Amino acid sequence: MKKRSLCADGGFSLLFFIAPFLVVANVFSANAFAADSQGDIEEDSIQNIEFSPALELKIGGEGFYSMDPTTGNGFGGIAAIMVDIDASIHEHLVFFGAFHFDSALWDDFLNMPHLQREGLLPAYRIDLTVEEFFLTWTPMGEILEIMAGRRFSGISYANRLHLADFRFNMKPRIFTSYWGDNHGLALDGISLKLSPALGGFSSSFMIEAAKSAYGGDRAVISSVIDVGFTAGGLDVGLKGFGYFDHQTFCHPFLNYCNEENFSQLNLNEGFSLNAFGGGANLMWKTAGKRSVFFQAEWAGRRIMSSFLYGGYALVELVHSEKISSSLMVQQLEMPEFAAEELKGVIERSYTFGVSYFPQERHRLRLEYHHSDNSIYYRNMLLCKYTFFLPF
Repeated sequence: MKKRSLCADGGFSLLFFIAPFLVVANVFSANAFAADSQGDIEEDSIQNIEFSPALELKIGGEGFYSMDPTTGNGFGGIAAIMVDIDASIHEHLVFFGAFHFDSALWDDFLNMPHLQREGLLPAYRIDLTVEEFFLTWTPMGEILEIMAGRRFSGISYANRLHLADFRFNMKPRIFTSYWGDNHGLALDGISLKLSPALGGFSSSFMIEAAKSAYGGDRAVISSVIDVGFTAGGLDVGLKGFGYFDHQTFCHPFLNYCNEENFSQLNLNEGFSLNAFGGGANLMWKTAGKRSVFFQAEWAGRRIMSSFLYGGYALVELVHSEKISSSLMVQQLEMPEFAAEELKGVIERSYTFGVSYFPQERHRLRLEYHHSDNSIYYRNMLLCKYTFFLPF
């Protein structure tokens, strides 16, 4: 994953990203004012212009503390500082950008097996990550969406969410360990989503043509199908996906192996199936603010010459507007090129947590984690506070 350190020109970079869209917004406003001053434009056509550009800014942060209940040892600090920008440029054109300043301490905690973390001094470096930066064009309303830029892939319910928006403190590892880091799979490119109306059912088909943002510069094509229906207080959704990327093994010009060892027999180019999977979710709303939510996903990911499989299932009980509890079970097959002690190991982990929402856009979450093989952590308690400031 490519990151750049936070430096003095960070503010100028952010303004550089925002400025073009503000200029466009001002142009739309100026054109509307000019049209109003022309006498040959009918009053009815002027009244039909209801759209006005809008800019929404969200700034938030996350802090965490982790403790081993058997030893009492713990550590914590800042996990991230988040800046989200949502700009309506036109009635059918919207920009979204998510700029997160991630703590290296939190990043290493999520991605590094505990055997590698032990003995290392805590790192307090802060790096800027552009998680998402894309335009959405809806020329036919909700039926057709065309998105361009960097965005989280829609192959998974969990992958599409930002870490701060997920129900647990950490995303499922099948969409982080297999594709990159704790952020999941992000793509730089173009995606097209069709959402035809099918009576009482909802459906969508999306195709993404891009390159992997965090896992190298390989070209990627993914296709995702979603269907769902609603009956009373019950919502059901199903998802399936196929993920293809452009593989090149032992190509001297791409430095995958030394030129003197290059053999035409080892050259395998072209798009091939790299991953596939599916998922389902169910939401049942009961009386008052109570609800039950269930979600499960699985995926097979080809790493080198073999497929690795993993999955997760979670259930969340919403007791009131302020309190919810949840349980997640997940399994992950470790690749053969992992550290010697991890080769071929199947990691099974269990997470139970309680969330408390003291006010809107604030969440305090306490989790207990247990892992059968203690690859990424031993038994641990993990507390994280997430908030967004009102603007």
